[in-house]
Amino acid sequence: MNDSDLDSKLKGVPLPERPEDYWKNFPAQVRWQLRRATPEPRLNESWRPRLVWKMSASLACLVLGLLVLSQPLKAASSAISHKEQFVRQQLTAIPGHLRVLMADEHGLHYLVADKE
Repeated sequence: MNDSDLDSKLKGVPLPERPEDYWKNFPAQVRWQLRRATPEPRLNESWRPRLVWKMSASLACLVLGLLVLSQPLKAASSAISHKEQFVRQQLTAIPGHLRVLMADEHGLHYLVADKE
């Protein structure tokens, strides 16, 4: 069957008779059926992104808690400043310890010795 045969066959079928009330109520019925047929918009939420956000937030809270409670930065800075003071004291004391000249194959050198 080609297009022209189908067209002539469709035009040969009579239209169904409808009462006047049907045509008056037709637009309201179409609107009602469209509202009823429209599906509720659903978000396709996956649990993986929420899990990743929750895990990263808990890790950040854990790290911040450890930093606040144990204060490793304060302890490290205290240790560095203590060692710095010790090194500075030793460097200032070196000239007082140099008392003896020593000769070897490389020439004369100061011998570092403790105070007596």
